[in-house]
Amino acid sequence: MLYTHNFNKVIAMRRIGLLLVFIVVVVLVLWQLKIVQLPLPSFSFNFNREAAKAEQAKADLFNLIAQDDTAGLMNQISAGADVNATNATGQTALMYAVSTVKDPALVTALLKAGANVNAQTPEGWTSLMYATRDSENLTLPYLLLNAGADPSIKNTEGQSAADVAGIPVRASPLFRNLEIWSTQAINHDWPLGYIVPVEGATISSRASHLPGSLRAYRNGTHEGFDFYGGVVSVGIAYGTPIVAVAAGTIIRADHDYVELTEEGYNQIIAAAKNSQITPPEILDKLRGRQVWIEHAGGFISRYAHLSAIPGDIVVGVQVAQGQKIGETGNSGTLEASQGTQDGPHPHVEIWKGNETYLGKGLEPDQIWDLAAQVFGEKAVPPKANREY
Repeated sequence: MLYTHNFNKVIAMRRIGLLLVFIVVVVLVLWQLKIVQLPLPSFSFNFNREAAKAEQAKADLFNLIAQDDTAGLMNQISAGADVNATNATGQTALMYAVSTVKDPALVTALLKAGANVNAQTPEGWTSLMYATRDSENLTLPYLLLNAGADPSIKNTEGQSAADVAGIPVRASPLFRNLEIWSTQAINHDWPLGYIVPVEGATISSRASHLPGSLRAYRNGTHEGFDFYGGVVSVGIAYGTPIVAVAAGTIIRADHDYVELTEEGYNQIIAAAKNSQITPPEILDKLRGRQVWIEHAGGFISRYAHLSAIPGDIVVGVQVAQGQKIGETGNSGTLEASQGTQDGPHPHVEIWKGNETYLGKGLEPDQIWDLAAQVFGEKAVPPKANREY
């Protein structure tokens, strides 16, 4: 009797189970046919909604690039668009931009928003490869190099940016540099394609003129490259033109600079000597009249000891590589405070944002080697001429 009771109970449970399965199947069919609606869990709905928003933002980003709409692109970036998102072919927004548009401002906006300049497609292509292949001039390749693009990266076919370069690049001096760089180890912390700030000059052959050398008179360290006549391959005089090392935006121009008096100079030197290291505000005064330029990739060049600045060099102005931004002087030095024009020399610093300067913590030979990457091999003195 007990066995029969249990058997009947099992049969009943199976029938209930089959009935529930049947009901679920019917409901799912009706839902697929959109005859009924099912209340979905809120987390699923929110996830799908956010995913859809992200996909739409990505589509909008690439559409704005296709339309060459820099203002719209900047608005989209401000709204949180992912500048490193990829399209169906694996291209990032930066890759797509350099291969389809001609406006450097659009590419600059992507770089400023944090686009990865060395990202690669599944086939190993980089933004620099697309730029050297597709650009009608050298503006975009140089812009990417200035932002830290690595010409030594190879795609899955073993090709570098030099190997895929189109006619405009191959017909330029840049092509030879790309070939050289393709065989070298590139320091991703620093840019390429800069020029020295004085026409025809090289980096000084004296180690004491390099970043990182000690400045005992003010209890501090030198943070830039000094260009004195006699050791930089060309003559340097008061008023010698100084040019932008790379294209960028003026972020400082000291048109209203007032020279220190000799008493004032001696006072700040005394204050520096009483400090463990030269305080930043004193060091800024000792740089004299200055111009600062922000470049692609967030790098900043600072030009110090200027005697004059052209009237059109003001904050916010875009300057081209090689454009005159000042004249050599000695402002901020003892000689200037004494009213003389003695000891004129360009002093140029290359900064990664406000974090660190080119050459910090390196030995002289390491600085010259890194300068060869940034300014080109012809810009550094031969080893036989170097003075330590």
